[in-house]
Amino acid sequence: MIMKRSTTKFTQIDAATDLSTRVGVLLYDKSIDVDAILAAAVADARARGIAVAGLLQRFGPRLDNGKRSMWVDDIQTAQAIRLDAPRGPGAQACILDPDALSRAACLLQRATESDAELIVVNRFGNAEADGRGMRAEFAGAICAGAAVLVAVRYSLLNDLEGFLGGPAYLLLPQPTAIANWAEAIVAQDHAQKLRL
Repeated sequence: MIMKRSTTKFTQIDAATDLSTRVGVLLYDKSIDVDAILAAAVADARARGIAVAGLLQRFGPRLDNGKRSMWVDDIQTAQAIRLDAPRGPGAQACILDPDALSRAACLLQRATESDAELIVVNRFGNAEADGRGMRAEFAGAICAGAAVLVAVRYSLLNDLEGFLGGPAYLLLPQPTAIANWAEAIVAQDHAQKLRL
């Protein structure tokens, strides 16, 4: 069983039937190296024998405009996609490449069709909050029945909770805590299958 905080107390819940606990949310701001935490949590989960699929974001070298290139890696195949479209030293607008985002969405869709026990959506960002981006693939990951891990900035938490239809299940920003959550979900899934 997993413990879930209500407004007044902690209660035991069945992760196999409570959708809200199956989507683990890592809140972050500039003080948290979310990419390193997610990568370490994925490595820990894989070391525990959990089948993991999805996307991990990382930053590359600094560009002429002072920003860093943005990449996403497919966890299963290690295929890398550059997400940013360099626009020159004076560019201030969004640098996300829509074509790259579409290709990354295809990788996430493949992850939802795999036998993964944990799917890493990676981010719920501005595009998803606006109803675009990888929102459909995120919903597909939830519907796939696997545990789903996503990171969201504090400023977008309300948008994520609106998408989820209720309060987010917040995880500590620690790789071991995240892997423990995933392991608990997977263990309950396995126990549920044995009962059937």
